[in-house]
Amino acid sequence: MSETPSEEAGSAAPSEAEAGTDAEAAEERKGGVGRVVRWVVAVLACVLAVVAVTGAVAAYYARLELLTTDRFVERTEPIAEDEQVQAAVAKTITTEITNAIDLDAISSQAAGWAGVENPPAYIEDLIASAAETLRAYIETEVNEFVASPAFLKVWDAAVTEAHSSLVSALEGENTGSLKAEGNTLTLDLGRVVEVVKERLAENDFAYAADIPAVEAEYVLLDSSQVPELQERTEQLRWAATWLPWIALGLLVVAVVVAPRRWVAALVVGVLAAILAGVALIALGMGRERFIEQAGDASFAPITFDAFTSGLKGSYVAMLVAAIVVAVASAGALFLRRKRA
Repeated sequence: MSETPSEEAGSAAPSEAEAGTDAEAAEERKGGVGRVVRWVVAVLACVLAVVAVTGAVAAYYARLELLTTDRFVERTEPIAEDEQVQAAVAKTITTEITNAIDLDAISSQAAGWAGVENPPAYIEDLIASAAETLRAYIETEVNEFVASPAFLKVWDAAVTEAHSSLVSALEGENTGSLKAEGNTLTLDLGRVVEVVKERLAENDFAYAADIPAVEAEYVLLDSSQVPELQERTEQLRWAATWLPWIALGLLVVAVVVAPRRWVAALVVGVLAAILAGVALIALGMGRERFIEQAGDASFAPITFDAFTSGLKGSYVAMLVAAIVVAVASAGALFLRRKRA
């Protein structure tokens, strides 16, 4: 007996329903896979963006501090104001001046003026005392000048003039008064000698005219990290220029792709806080390593702190901002869940 059309329609109806259910399930699975892919891309973009931001802060700050004249001069001022540094500079300048005058030769001439080949002991003592008085006078003049505000002006002028040579020193050319040789970065303080010479001449010091132009080199940095710094100069420029843009692009990708933007913001905040904390710890460890590797450990903390205090402050600001973002994101998610 043949089936009626109504029976045929009835038997076909369940098949269409099943087909619709299967299509919806497939669409659901497709949407679920797409959501997972979006989360993977968003989280990866968040991680890379935070890493790029952390590196960009260090690169930009280092370029600003080392390759910008005003900032570099500003960072070296605490070094010039330190009493230990001033004492070392004064000792260097005094040695250069006394060597240029050649007090030993003057003492020998004075012995000849006595009129005898071997003068009596009291004459030799008198000559030695006069030479020592002369050396003490020079030392006093140098110490007074180095401890005065005028020295800071001369220091700033010397560093300003020398800064253009810093770049060439880091590139290994050494065309100016700031030179990088081996593990040392030295600053020529010949201008300080000139100013002291003028002070001595104003005080009618008889041998002031005999002081020639000399190079009084002060070791600004003595560390095995100097060659490493030279090698990193080009990388520093590239990172400071491009890492901020890379970080911004990755953050845009994360915001656009993430299914839930507040969750993406929470991820960024937490990761940024972690990396900022790691960077601060690394700075502390780097300080210890820098002091250990420095040739003159007594001045190493001053130099390191002078050039990294701003970077430390930047990472502290990054840490605070990251915590604020994380807390705000968590609060927003909590409120949305509560309303839902």
